[in-house]
Amino acid sequence: MDAYYVYAGQSSQQPVPAAYRPSKPEDWEPYRDIIAHLYNTMNMKLKDVMSEMQMTYNFKATEKQYKTQLKKWNLDIKYIKASEYMFMIKTMRERQTANPPKETQFILRGRVVDPKDIARFEKRAQKKGTMREGDPIECDEPVEDMVYGTPPPEEASYHQAAYAEAYASYQYDPATEYSYSY
Repeated sequence: MDAYYVYAGQSSQQPVPAAYRPSKPEDWEPYRDIIAHLYNTMNMKLKDVMSEMQMTYNFKATEKQYKTQLKKWNLDIKYIKASEYMFMIKTMRERQTANPPKETQFILRGRVVDPKDIARFEKRAQKKGTMREGDPIECDEPVEDMVYGTPPPEEASYHQAAYAEAYASYQYDPATEYSYSY
């Protein structure tokens, strides 16, 4: 019975390795893919990524360091800046006043922007007083990585997806003779 207590006492005294703190940009490179996967693919919040990296990989860095690296790696694509929202609202207003009015869909950094998010930003900006309903919006600089246009009808996107799936599953066999009739 004494051996059990001695064993338990010895294991609790093992030194815990100190957290690895990056000090140079090269220190981040081995963790780049992991951080990108957690932050963008798994859609985790930055604080959750930080705690996961510390618990799993014993990698500890400050929030500012993470933000700097995400920006450097162009991984800060989750959140939409106020200037980007302003450009979207301006573009939407211009397209709605066109004859005929056009519905607009925005794709920013490879992701479709939900129109509800744009409306929520506009409502909050009006509440704060930074934007008024009828006032023109001043933002002349174009937004990088943004594409916009009229969204296809719902049934068209269904047919496009079905076509793409059928095309992907098609296998051409050059050994097979195909009969053609004209």
